[in-house]
Amino acid sequence: MDFKTALKLTKEIKKVKGVISILYLSGPTSETLKNMDMVVVYSSNIENSFKLVEGLAPDKSRIKQITLDELKDTPELKAAMSGEGVLLHGKAVDVTAEGMQLKSRVILTYDTTKLNQNNRNKLNRALYGGISTYKKDGERIIKEYPGLVEKIKAQKLGKGVLMVDRFNSSMIIQTLKNFEAEWKEIPVWTY
Repeated sequence: MDFKTALKLTKEIKKVKGVISILYLSGPTSETLKNMDMVVVYSSNIENSFKLVEGLAPDKSRIKQITLDELKDTPELKAAMSGEGVLLHGKAVDVTAEGMQLKSRVILTYDTTKLNQNNRNKLNRALYGGISTYKKDGERIIKEYPGLVEKIKAQKLGKGVLMVDRFNSSMIIQTLKNFEAEWKEIPVWTY
């Protein structure tokens, strides 16, 4: 649907009972919105309103109709709507960290290339743990030691890249400081 058609359609849709917002999606890039031309948000579920809008829309239009309550249960759609499209009618839908139950996290990238091999190994054991093997009464015993990453439930995203809750990031940062590794912090919000 082109923008001109969307504007004409908006003039009719905004008269329908319960419509609080109409968003036009021009070439959306997100996977969630790729099969939609417009999103119509209602204050509550009014079956007749849904049918009226379907009747107003041109045949090949792809209109997503959703209530505020349904929108709360679909954070992917809510997040996608906040960054894409043009608001044609009503108020923008507020996307907040609290409402979407987002978690404050930090992506830490670190570099150990300037460290000597001994310190690099110690840092690796501090972060990821290690295995100790010894004999006791002639029996070979293997003991595993958990690392900091496992203890605080951080995620390893790749070589030298960790994602950790913001509140636990100071423990990893302090460990990196102790071994004089270089690092960068990138704050992010995740589901």
